[in-house]
Amino acid sequence: MTEARLRLRPREYQVEALKWALTRDGAVLGLPTGSGKTLIAVMWVRELLSKRKVRKVLILEPTRVLVEQVSKYFRDVANLEVIPIYGVIPKKHRVTLWRKAVIAVATPETALNDVSEVTDSGYDAIVIDECHHTTGKDAYAEFIRATRNLFKKRLGLSAYIPPSRATEIKKYIGEIRIWSWDDPRIKPYVPRWIGEVYEAELNNVEERLLRELEKKRNNLTGRERGLVQLAIRWFVRDGALALAESLRKPTKLANLLQDVNLFLMAGVRPAHKLDSLVRVLNDHEGFRKAIIFIERVAVARYVTSKLRTYNSVLVCGKSNIEVNIKEVLKKVKSDAVKVIVSTSAGEEGLDLPEADLLIIWSSVASPLRFIQRHGRILRATSVQGPPKFVAYIITPNTIDTDSFVDSIEQARKAGVDVPVSEEVIEELWKRTTRAKILSVLEEQPMPLEWLKEVLELPEDILRASLKKMMEHGDVIYIYTHLGKTYVAIESLDILQKEFREYLEVDPSLNVKVKVYLDGNTQKTVRGTYEVTSRRLKNILKRWARIKAILASTEVPLPGGAFKLVNLHYGFSITREEVLDVVLRNIYSVRKHHT
Repeated sequence: MTEARLRLRPREYQVEALKWALTRDGAVLGLPTGSGKTLIAVMWVRELLSKRKVRKVLILEPTRVLVEQVSKYFRDVANLEVIPIYGVIPKKHRVTLWRKAVIAVATPETALNDVSEVTDSGYDAIVIDECHHTTGKDAYAEFIRATRNLFKKRLGLSAYIPPSRATEIKKYIGEIRIWSWDDPRIKPYVPRWIGEVYEAELNNVEERLLRELEKKRNNLTGRERGLVQLAIRWFVRDGALALAESLRKPTKLANLLQDVNLFLMAGVRPAHKLDSLVRVLNDHEGFRKAIIFIERVAVARYVTSKLRTYNSVLVCGKSNIEVNIKEVLKKVKSDAVKVIVSTSAGEEGLDLPEADLLIIWSSVASPLRFIQRHGRILRATSVQGPPKFVAYIITPNTIDTDSFVDSIEQARKAGVDVPVSEEVIEELWKRTTRAKILSVLEEQPMPLEWLKEVLELPEDILRASLKKMMEHGDVIYIYTHLGKTYVAIESLDILQKEFREYLEVDPSLNVKVKVYLDGNTQKTVRGTYEVTSRRLKNILKRWARIKAILASTEVPLPGGAFKLVNLHYGFSITREEVLDVVLRNIYSVRKHHT
């Protein structure tokens, strides 16, 4: 066995599961979320490769977020060379990656698209994470059926194996063994409630619609631009039905987007998140009662109509004249009603029943509303029993992802512990619209005006995004002849090469530097670069974070006059190399302010 070389010590039940899986060509392990299934997969892969029982391993993950997260985990925990393979990578490059990788991690959609490359590249072992998807018409299932005889070793992992899918999973992967959440060895590691993220991709036509809306927004200003930005939000958060409903009304927005109505008819789904919602319900087969929060009434009605097999009930609030709210509230408490679809009315004190499955269709940034929604789960977490689930459905690579990440951050600031792992949040953050800005700044430091031109984004959206990225510690800026010049934190080497003269220290210059720390704490340092650098680096070591820096000095002007210059660096500094870049920029002030 190879666990001694791991950077994590496996638990007793993890070793037990590994040994059981290794004795079979096909094995499915059912362990609760939080119990460490991925570590078992790491050990299984290492064992098979080190003993030369297999040559190459394919790992399937349901989303791109998990592809990155699991790839990083394999590298960090076992120092294994893992290659993530995405559908966005050009086909000719993917062919090379499939051949090169000993361990490849991909989504089932990518693997299915490249099934001939997978077959020809010699993969003979597979790990199928979230293997409860391997039934029906899912890409998981199609790939597993297409490669049924390819893999001589198979490992399936899942937190829950729906009884209706067990036979098919056993047929295509292998024997199933379940470890219960109330196993005394496992129970301490299982959270009372579990957060899961499901991605709802736009199809090609919907992507075109989004680009069209963004183009219109970018050509407008002021209130008109704000209205189109709101339309974009409705579309990616709730669905085209929400947008279409708004465009039917005689409003300013309808006039701005009068040519979009026809576009909406050309292959755009009414609610693009519906397929992911159905997957959530199927994945949690056996749930007692689910509550789905959807912001727009039109979309909520549509979704309710599509879930009749669950005896679904729609709750729109006291102002809804179409139904008697008292009768509805009485009905939703019936055991026969499995799904409650609720608009914001369900957050505001209505006596909805407790649920063991909460589904957030429409992300909201308000901490209060976030907490109110999660109260349907949180208020019952002290009761002994299986963990409860919250599923978040998001549209990747859009402002819907921005809103979700923001809502998680705001909730945590408000003291709500949202059990979505930091790794997942980090990977999701990379898929926000801010990621477009970051990718540009990783290649070339540039001022705001250049970013506007390159990204075709409005200035207010750029400023707001840059602010969040600086708070997050991903972007900083220095002062150059271009003004504030932004750079990705991981590309400081490019900054130092291309803007070297704005980082060349004047050793004779005296500067007053004020640093802002946690709370209202401030510290002021005066002197040359050598003195200030030494003292501020000690402050950073002690406090771990500098919130902002304000520097003041006098710059000589022709004729003997002096100009007072104030430089403000309004971003978080946690790394010494970032502090050094800022200080060198301060002490080269004559280069960019004379």
